[in-house]
Amino acid sequence: MIQIDINGDRDSIDPGSIKELQDYIHSKVPDDQVVCVLRVNGNELPESSLEDLTISTIRLVSVKSDTTQALAVASLGDTGDWIERIAEVLDGIARDYRLGNEKDGAGRLVLVIDALQVLVGLLQGIHSSITLEEEHRNRLAIPWEDASIQLRTAIEGLAEDLESGDPIRIADRAGYAVPRSLNRFKELLGDLRP
Repeated sequence: MIQIDINGDRDSIDPGSIKELQDYIHSKVPDDQVVCVLRVNGNELPESSLEDLTISTIRLVSVKSDTTQALAVASLGDTGDWIERIAEVLDGIARDYRLGNEKDGAGRLVLVIDALQVLVGLLQGIHSSITLEEEHRNRLAIPWEDASIQLRTAIEGLAEDLESGDPIRIADRAGYAVPRSLNRFKELLGDLRP
C-alpha cells in the first residue's frame, strides 16, 4: 500500500504499476492545475523521474499542485533575484576581461550564456501564464517584445563575441548591454503582477 497525499487529501492506494500511480495522481489534480511538487518517500523528484522508480519501493507520495498563473506570480520575486545574480556574475566577467583574465571569465561566461537561455524561456513562460486585463496586457505588449528582442540579441552577440575571442567586446557586452537588457525585464516583471 502507498500512502498518498494530494493537496492535503490523504488516501491509501495499491497501484499495480507506476502508470496506475501516475493516472491516480492526475485524476486527483484539478484540471486547471499542474503538479508543482512531487515527493516520493520524502525525496522531491521531477514528475518525469517517477517512471524510473519501481512501484514496490514506493511507500509515501506527496503531491502539491497549483495553477500556472499562481506559480508564475509566485516566481516573480525569485526571477527578479535570479536576474540580479546573473547581472552580478556578468559584471565580474566583464571585470575579468578588462583586466586580462580572459581564462577566468570565459569558463563562467559559457555557464552564464546557458543560464540566460533558460531565463529567456522562463520569462516567456511567466509572461504567457499570467492572466492580465486586456488593457494591462496591451500596455505591456510592446515593451515586453522590445525587451525580449534586446535580450536575445545581446545573448547572441555575447556568444558570437566569445567565439571570436574579442575581450573588449565581451567586456562591453557583459558589463553593459546584457545587464541593461536584464534590468528592463526586472522592471517589466513588477508590471506583470495582476
